Amino acid sequence: MKKVVCFGTGKVYQVFIQLYNENSLELVGGIDNDAQKHGIILNGYKVYAPNEIEGLNIDYVIITTAFVSEVKEQLLSLGIEEDKILDFYSIYKRLLPLENDNWKHMLKEGVLFNLLTQNSEEESLWRLEEMQRKTLFLEAKNFINSMPKGKIDSLEEVEFQVYSQWGEDGIIQWLIKNVEIPNKIFVEFGVEDYQEANTRFLLMNNNWSGLVIDGSKENMDRLRKWKLFWKYDLQAVDKFITKDNINDIIKNAGIEGDIGILSVDIDGNDYWVLNAIECVRPRILICEYNALFGEKEKVTIPYDDNFFKTSSHYSDLYFGASLAAFKDYAEKHGYYYFGSNSAGVNAFFVRKDSVSKELIPKYNNEFAQIKFRQSRNKDGKLSFLRGKEQLDIIKDMPLVDLTTGEIKKIFEIFDIF
Repeated sequence: MKKVVCFGTGKVYQVFIQLYNENSLELVGGIDNDAQKHGIILNGYKVYAPNEIEGLNIDYVIITTAFVSEVKEQLLSLGIEEDKILDFYSIYKRLLPLENDNWKHMLKEGVLFNLLTQNSEEESLWRLEEMQRKTLFLEAKNFINSMPKGKIDSLEEVEFQVYSQWGEDGIIQWLIKNVEIPNKIFVEFGVEDYQEANTRFLLMNNNWSGLVIDGSKENMDRLRKWKLFWKYDLQAVDKFITKDNINDIIKNAGIEGDIGILSVDIDGNDYWVLNAIECVRPRILICEYNALFGEKEKVTIPYDDNFFKTSSHYSDLYFGASLAAFKDYAEKHGYYYFGSNSAGVNAFFVRKDSVSKELIPKYNNEFAQIKFRQSRNKDGKLSFLRGKEQLDIIKDMPLVDLTTGEIKKIFEIFDIF
């Protein structure tokens, strides 16, 4: 069994002691530069002075302090070989949910020493992320098992997030428990590198097949390099989406007809692209809307092949379509509106031929006012505008009134003066 000593006996050391497993390592004691600690017994182990390290007959020194570079330099000067110096602090920084017993259990089972002795910090991070994923999935599964099957009052009741941004993971899980879906296929676009997306938990937890699209080749290359990419039937396409190419992109991936989920989020021409899609007919439709445009007006930005949110207006607030616009689309195309997430970002629709109308949540039409403050100033920094201040800053930008077909300025539609 390897003998180790910890350099640093403060907060980081206390966490190490919580995770230490005497069956995988033999902890000889601690080392500290604080002379007042020398010779005392701390957590059952003696604290030594740095110059006593030579007589301890240890295999490794584990750095358990934030001063990693300084301590490493000190240890090298004391004659400790570099490959005998292990860094626990880099692991400590990433152990955010330390109160989670699952993490502690896995680390105590010997995983901690494996992490410490990895030559690659990237590999260590990967192992930690895998542990976190397993913990999150276990917690999510417990929630899913307790989730009601059948009618609920609002989608907020079933929200939770693992990979989604605002609780969509839970809403999707509740929907697929209640909606008849023979073809477990999804299409999602506007996913960046898929680290945070509506369908990633669905892919990994339920093993659905899918297509994700993003305009950035760098984002899709990063996804294709994901270590678990091989495990799932996922296609990643880097293509800037327009209303003229969206059908070809989807069909070229071999996807047509009746599918499970379509998730639309491109921060721009969402309404126009959705209207152009003819090659698939999803059972569940998820649309990101711009809550600043309110709940009544059926409006969207004018179509522009080259629309990009940040360049269209520095505030990052001018994009997409209103909730009413998507509800109007849904009604015309045979969908029930099931409600939106509590953050006021995504609307959920279910095809009428695949679900009973009785399942529609009681409070599906309650409009969620957005609470987050994503506005930016002309320097590109967050300006944290609230409420009507956000709409006021883009009041001179044009919108299409879908009822009349007219293009009007925002201040004309919403009576802003």
